[in-house]
Amino acid sequence: MPSVPSQAKQAGPDSGQADRFSNAFNPAFSFIVDAALDYVDLDSGSDEDGFDLSLRILEVASQAWVDPSAWAYFVGAAEEEGLNIEEAAVHYVGLGSQTTLRAGRFFIDFGKQMQTHVHELRTLERPLALRAYLGDEVKGDGVQYDQWAAVGDKSALRWSLGVFANLLPEEAAYPVADVALEIDERKDLGDLNFTGRVTAFRDVSENGTLQLGASARIIPEYTVLDEVNDLSEAELGNEVFGVDLTYGWIDDTGQRRWTLGVEALANSGDIELSVLDPDGTPANGDESLNVKDETVFGFYGFLDYAWSKYRSAGVQYSRATLSDAAETELSEIELYTTRWLSEYHRLRLVGVWSNDDTADEDSYRVALQYTAIIGSHGHGINW
Repeated sequence: MPSVPSQAKQAGPDSGQADRFSNAFNPAFSFIVDAALDYVDLDSGSDEDGFDLSLRILEVASQAWVDPSAWAYFVGAAEEEGLNIEEAAVHYVGLGSQTTLRAGRFFIDFGKQMQTHVHELRTLERPLALRAYLGDEVKGDGVQYDQWAAVGDKSALRWSLGVFANLLPEEAAYPVADVALEIDERKDLGDLNFTGRVTAFRDVSENGTLQLGASARIIPEYTVLDEVNDLSEAELGNEVFGVDLTYGWIDDTGQRRWTLGVEALANSGDIELSVLDPDGTPANGDESLNVKDETVFGFYGFLDYAWSKYRSAGVQYSRATLSDAAETELSEIELYTTRWLSEYHRLRLVGVWSNDDTADEDSYRVALQYTAIIGSHGHGINW
């Protein structure tokens, strides 16, 4: 969050805004270009093998203090048919310097990575376990209450509670069945979607910090639709819980840094969805939906080392059990090295090995990622 403008701190009517005849109010704008050249090799020999060059993200963002107690920002991502609003939210801090009330559309407060846009990650993609249980991105229209407090001289504690209209993933990374999921636009208070997080960090040495957190994303009610066979199942629910631990060390010069992190996740509720078709012929009346209530687990861990302000490298391992009928076991190892050419553009070389234990298939990916930042860039991210 940027500093409050100096004129907003002074007594008088000028709070950082302006009337229609003034240009004093000047929001910070930024543009992000994120592209990748990659090569993929799949065991199955599909036509997805080979090279690809893609513009992963074209993002425009703006942020500003709108008065001394409220900071607002929006993030839009360009798509083929127009501009998709990724985030648009107001942070109200008038309840106290350690309390924030956020309202609008924003990424959920879950773990250490789900608040972050993909182009700002240490790696090319989110860890496998997060993609499998939460999706590539999870944003929602809602409100979140966030508060932190010091605990002694070396520790701090933060907690948040969010209430949203809909937190179903826009597109599941690993769909469990050929069905669609939906949530009613109007619902009872208890059927809204919820997030919660509590986290604390402590200085464990002059140069080391340890952080522990726990997160939850709760969808009390959703509906499964199979339009091919005209089937539906209502009043289903799903919860994802996570526990994360992060250790960071930085030397006295501020140049060399070690970061070690791990997060374990549980995906619980009505998660195994399948269509039972005894004769194998769709839409002839003998089909039924099978929904199984169970819990599957996943995790990821990473080690990141930066030896200068502009150079870093690391490794990340993730594993997850999918919620399909076969309870597929997937694992992924990612090696990467990052080179910031300046504060405003970055190159990253990535190698990814993925394994499907159930099908005994491997896949490989090598990618060169380029990211450029134009202007003053920032998101509503909290620790």
